[in-house]
Amino acid sequence: MQFLVTDDNIMVIELNLRASRTCPFVSKTIGTDLVKVATKVMVGAELDLKELPTLETPHNPVDYVGIKAPMFSWPRLRDADPLLRCEMSSTGEVACFAPDVHTAFLKSLISAGFKLPPKGGNIMIGIQQSFQPAFLPTAKKLHDLGYKLCATEATAEYLNKHNIPADIVGWPASDNTCENVGIATKLIQEKAIDLVINLPNNNTKYVQDNYMIRRMSIDSQTPLVTNFQIAKLLTESLAKEDQMRPDSLFHYQKRATV
Repeated sequence: MQFLVTDDNIMVIELNLRASRTCPFVSKTIGTDLVKVATKVMVGAELDLKELPTLETPHNPVDYVGIKAPMFSWPRLRDADPLLRCEMSSTGEVACFAPDVHTAFLKSLISAGFKLPPKGGNIMIGIQQSFQPAFLPTAKKLHDLGYKLCATEATAEYLNKHNIPADIVGWPASDNTCENVGIATKLIQEKAIDLVINLPNNNTKYVQDNYMIRRMSIDSQTPLVTNFQIAKLLTESLAKEDQMRPDSLFHYQKRATV
């Protein structure tokens, strides 16, 4: 079942009678075999309700986190804009476990083919004006972690105004008021950028430019983030990159509550 939630309104998008890939992931995470439970219910077998999780007594893992992350096929979709909307765009998924949400998140990104920016790498930022104040702590964190920031004109001006060094890059299609600056898409194409964070909306005259930056990121196999929450979590997680370790699934199953 897929839901769409807006404020206090809950709507059902679709309901499919099938086995979900989420079931084995959740079962492994909480230590309760949900498929086995569902089968017993369907055949009328006896259940020990005391052993099952409820809203009041959930089986939450105590010392680890499970994360399921989507995989996308944007490189195969020529000229498609790699922006996420309400329609499902992913064509696969991966599941990872770790002691905390940050290392689990990094593991899931790596497993999905996302290349983490190297220490001291170059990160290109383009943020619509309304997002800039909320993004400021994230930009500062990236700078504090040692990454070199560059940004489109207005974003770079905003970051520098708040004592976060950022070089200016030019828009690929529109006229640029700053001279002698690198063009965003050319820098990406030349592999001079290790990560692109592009947080646009349609309330800007640079809609086409932002699309060209996102598309060039995909075509040049440069990691791209287009969601504010993901950009924030990624930044927090990069500080713990050296804490990742390759534990087996059984390592975490032994810690399951059941």
